[in-house]
Amino acid sequence: MDRRRHGAEDEVELLKKGEINGSVSSVESDWGRQTLDRRKQGLIDPESNIELQPGGLGHVSPAEREGTRLRNSRRKVGWRLICLMVLGIISLTSTILSVVSIITLERDRVLYPPAVRERMVSKIAFGSCTAYDYSSQPVWVHGVIPSNPDAWIWLGDMAYMDSPRVNCAALPSHPHCNCTSDWLHQAPYSCMAGDVDHALSRIQAQLSNPDYAQFLSFMCPGHRAKGLHPPTGTDPSVCPRPIFGTYDDHDFSWNNGNKRLPRKDDIKQIFLDAVGEPNTSPRRNRGRGIEWKYTLNAGHPEKEIDVFLLDERYNRDTLPCHIRREYCKEVLDSYPHHLRRAWCNDFIHGGELGTGSCCNKDDDIYYGWCLQDINKGKSIYEEACDPRSPRFGTRSLIVDSRGNLVEASGTDLLDGRAESPFCDVLGREQRLWLEESLARSQAPLKLVASSSVLLGDLQPQMCDWENEGTSSTCKCSGDDWECYKPAQLQLLHLLSTAPGCVVILTGDYHYSDIRVLKPKQQAYSQFYDGLEFQYPLFQVMASGLTTITGQNFTCDDSRRDTTGLREHGDCSFIRGPSFGMIEVEWDARDPVVRLQLRDGKRGFVQLESNLTLGSCHRT
Repeated sequence: MDRRRHGAEDEVELLKKGEINGSVSSVESDWGRQTLDRRKQGLIDPESNIELQPGGLGHVSPAEREGTRLRNSRRKVGWRLICLMVLGIISLTSTILSVVSIITLERDRVLYPPAVRERMVSKIAFGSCTAYDYSSQPVWVHGVIPSNPDAWIWLGDMAYMDSPRVNCAALPSHPHCNCTSDWLHQAPYSCMAGDVDHALSRIQAQLSNPDYAQFLSFMCPGHRAKGLHPPTGTDPSVCPRPIFGTYDDHDFSWNNGNKRLPRKDDIKQIFLDAVGEPNTSPRRNRGRGIEWKYTLNAGHPEKEIDVFLLDERYNRDTLPCHIRREYCKEVLDSYPHHLRRAWCNDFIHGGELGTGSCCNKDDDIYYGWCLQDINKGKSIYEEACDPRSPRFGTRSLIVDSRGNLVEASGTDLLDGRAESPFCDVLGREQRLWLEESLARSQAPLKLVASSSVLLGDLQPQMCDWENEGTSSTCKCSGDDWECYKPAQLQLLHLLSTAPGCVVILTGDYHYSDIRVLKPKQQAYSQFYDGLEFQYPLFQVMASGLTTITGQNFTCDDSRRDTTGLREHGDCSFIRGPSFGMIEVEWDARDPVVRLQLRDGKRGFVQLESNLTLGSCHRT
């Protein structure tokens, strides 16, 4: 069977043969039939299995599609004329400021103004990482719903779009498990990475999960009767309790994925369909990520909450070369059958120039040019080497053939590596938007949804899982912000200097904990290059919504915090299914923000840290 044609037609047959891994609701068969019907109606492209109009799981009439096409065409013409006028009458500096303004406007949205809500949003639930297989997800019925949240934020891995639909241990020859390994695919568990048909079938299975379906009915009562499944998560007439979020690697369809993913715009549409993003949303535009800002409780300045959804996949650079260079050399030299051998060969010898696909910017500049004493007095040093500088990362800088740091020009600007002077996670445009939006935000509470862990594990860890091969140790997980140190420091400085209280929400690790960067020198300060914090900067990590991902881990060396980041002790993490909750006591004289991690079985609070909105004022 051709794995790229494995879609809705044959999944029912696989289910009958017992080849699908885990149990699938009978509702999923309806999804398959609906997909086939929509293909026959010409609403879904038979090759890509993607809705021809963005918003593939919704209902769009031909007239609406034509109207949208004409509006988009007019917008494009209008913007082209405006850009020509701008280029003709104002300076480059003014152009940059105008672009920043446009970026901000296209990524901000007031969500549920007072006119459509009878009560304030005070309880925001969030979580990540469902299950690799089709296990039940009782967390929705027994944990989340009884906690009565006013909103839900997805922090990634809503579905494992790249995971096989079969049990590879039982069916090792199945096309989902047996493939030729390369930089994108690795047998047996990543053969389906980037496969659009497969990604669609996996997200359909999640939307059809009976437990999750009950959660959707709780948040968006009556949405099925309105013909809206999945429901439009941010439409108050459909979902009185909004649902929104961002993806991580597995719902980006590639484990530890980055900007190299083929057809990433199609994968993006599938995720946005699943969370019910409106068809007209700018988040659906091709060539950009899904970053966005939502404002809750708008119109009540003292109770507003700004939620910043980051996209940490669409424009992410490949891993910095130094992060896995020695490990990959060991794999290539000594382990001919290692699962990561093809990936390592590409990392060191692949890429467009054949010199390695890894990102060399951090090696060349931050850990190279910046460490040379002769360069520390140069005028360009601050913007190249100091993440605390407002000029850091604002220009395209490269090290030329003579070892000098210069601004990229001419053909260098066409090289994606020259867009930022450091290995980037967000991309320059998103960084500019975030900086501007944070500075303009008047909300006393700001939640920054980062699907990749910002405050990761600081101690070295094994590069390979047990029995996979090498005994090498690595500095970071291979996917969190610790791997991208200059980018991490720049973001932390930006968040720590933003007005109001900033709380980081994250997931990914398959356990949950609360970490905090405190003022003054701490045991971990050496890892953050002297960054200073005027008030505690919290990170709440909620990961593992099922027993498949939220397992009963022990507090071994790989999970023990020896640097003091954890608020409640070195082994204070949640084992088993869990989710997070931000609960605000608005009626208190100085409103209290409770940062909670709750048990997925009953919704009980297992860990909690508190801060008051008045404690975050800048001095």
